[in-house]
Amino acid sequence: MVPNLRKSGIHLSKHDTLSLLDIIHTSTACVTEEAFRKLVLSLRPLIPFDYSACLMGRKSAEGGVTSFDAINVSYPAEWSIQYVEQSYHLVDPVFKVNFSRFGLQFWSNTYKQHPPLKQFIQEAEDVGLRRGYSIGHVSLDLSEGSLLSFGGDLRQDPRSELILHYISPHLHQAFLRLLRRKNDRRAAALSDREQEILSWAKEGKSTWEISVILGISQNTVKFHMKNIFTKLNANSRSHAVAIALDNKLIEF
Repeated sequence: MVPNLRKSGIHLSKHDTLSLLDIIHTSTACVTEEAFRKLVLSLRPLIPFDYSACLMGRKSAEGGVTSFDAINVSYPAEWSIQYVEQSYHLVDPVFKVNFSRFGLQFWSNTYKQHPPLKQFIQEAEDVGLRRGYSIGHVSLDLSEGSLLSFGGDLRQDPRSELILHYISPHLHQAFLRLLRRKNDRRAAALSDREQEILSWAKEGKSTWEISVILGISQNTVKFHMKNIFTKLNANSRSHAVAIALDNKLIEF
């Protein structure tokens, strides 16, 4: 369906409209990280950003973000590493606002309403992240949501906001499709022994109990569990079990 590219009296040119529709069409076939990065960067002729990064966070029942996947499209590598190492998502107002209500944010406006740490602002500006936009979308069951950021020295602009409103749902879906495809590949890579061990873990069996049941050493069980965590991108036994059940690797 062709979107109605009008909002509050703002109009896009025919060239911009065709470019936007082409990007939307391309997004439907995006299934790799490389393709996703190219998809995001293809927005540059429409929105003059220098840097972009995308997150998909999983939310707890209380509304907090328990974990997230990220694709660094073009953010400075040193900032991305520092952001994770310093757990800046805990103090980043844009991150907090996004996962509480989602929608479009111009960073400067959010900072005025929720002043961040001066150190956070200074370090971001030092790597060129002075002004920008972020926008996010949440799944119907509220279990996960995206944060799509575009930064550099952007000025607040109604045209850019209109474009982000229309393209962001398609970027969200492409990102979600990519992550699910990655999880499917990881899940399919589990060996028969790994599935067997995870099935017993689902029943609440300890490492020692699983070793006795299967006639293998506890170290062997630990070795397989470590591989399971890596393949499923899980951070605990219960998380691994949940992913495996979701991908129908083990039975309920």
